[in-house]
Amino acid sequence: MQQMNPALLSSDRMDWQTPENVLALVREFAGGQIALDPCTTVDNPTGALRWLTPVEDGLSALWHGQGLAFVNPPYGRELRSWARKMQGEGRFSSRAIIGLVPARTDTVWWQAHITSASAICFWRGRIRFRGAPASAPFPSALPYWGPNVRRFREVFGPYGWIP
Repeated sequence: MQQMNPALLSSDRMDWQTPENVLALVREFAGGQIALDPCTTVDNPTGALRWLTPVEDGLSALWHGQGLAFVNPPYGRELRSWARKMQGEGRFSSRAIIGLVPARTDTVWWQAHITSASAICFWRGRIRFRGAPASAPFPSALPYWGPNVRRFREVFGPYGWIP
């Protein structure tokens, strides 16, 4: 039986960074460049054209604009707020959004906000976040809000289930 890594189950760290294999797919979908990362660190590991750190508060900022926003939010108590923000921006702005969230389909935040996505890729296997000592102990999903569901299926379909 596999041992769970306590660091991945702990709420001490919420800023697990997206691994390069997932970012490569997001960039491919975006045509090579992520336009906005509203919840990143000062080193901007996504390489987004515009990025917001916790100091700039991506939850309060407007995400309007062209191009793709990629959101790997903190997985703690703020996750519900980030899910609500993705849903709102995805439904009412001109910007397409891809999120990376735990696939917690039984939670209120998932059912209230993530199910509004245009498409959702349920990632096959467990993601190993950058800087993590092991793969995550939970499944992940990439919800997408935007008009190009066909392209989303083409890029992400080989890596997970898209209902």
